[in-house]
Amino acid sequence: MGRRYVGHGRRAIQEYELAELLAVAKPWRRFVYLLGADCGLRRGEILGLRRDDVGVDRIRVVQGKGNVSRFTIATARVIDEMRGSHWFDRPRVRYGTLGSWFERDRLRAGLPVGLCLHSLRHRFATQLLRCGVNLVDIQMLLGHRDLATTAIYLEDDPDRFRRARIAVEGLVFPQLELIPDNRREL
Repeated sequence: MGRRYVGHGRRAIQEYELAELLAVAKPWRRFVYLLGADCGLRRGEILGLRRDDVGVDRIRVVQGKGNVSRFTIATARVIDEMRGSHWFDRPRVRYGTLGSWFERDRLRAGLPVGLCLHSLRHRFATQLLRCGVNLVDIQMLLGHRDLATTAIYLEDDPDRFRRARIAVEGLVFPQLELIPDNRREL
C-alpha cells in the first residue's frame, strides 16, 4: 500500500491562500504552483512537462496518469510566470521534492494544515465549476476517465443554491390560455 500523506484532504486552496503562497515562493516554485492551480496539472505531469508542451493558450500533457495524453488551459499568468521561472533550465527534480517545497512554503505563508500540492488541482476544478463550465469539460481538462472522479474535486459552493434559484426563476414558462368553465366542452 502507498504512503498516506497527513492532511491530504479534498480541499481546494482558497484565492487568498494561493496569493499568500505565491508571495513567499521562489519564481520556479510559483510556476509549479500555478501549473496546479491554473492548469490542473498533477505532480507527475508537472515533472514531465517540457518547454515545447506549453503553447500560447494551452498545455499539452503527454502521457498523464494512465498514460492518457490531453490538453488543458494555459493562462496568461502561467505563461508570464514561465518566462521568469527558469523551471526548464533546472536540473531534474524528484517527485517528493515538489511536496516538500509546498509544505515549506505553506508554513512560511502561515497557511493551515490540510493543504497540499494537490489542493491546487482541486482549486482549478472548483473555479471552473463556479465559472459555469460543465462537468464533462472539467473531466476532459483534468484527464479523468470517470465523471465520478471529477465530482470528488468539486468544492461545495455556498452560492450554488442561490444561482440555481435565480436560473429557475428566470425561466419563461409559456402562458397557458385559460378557458372559462362555461365554454369547456366535455
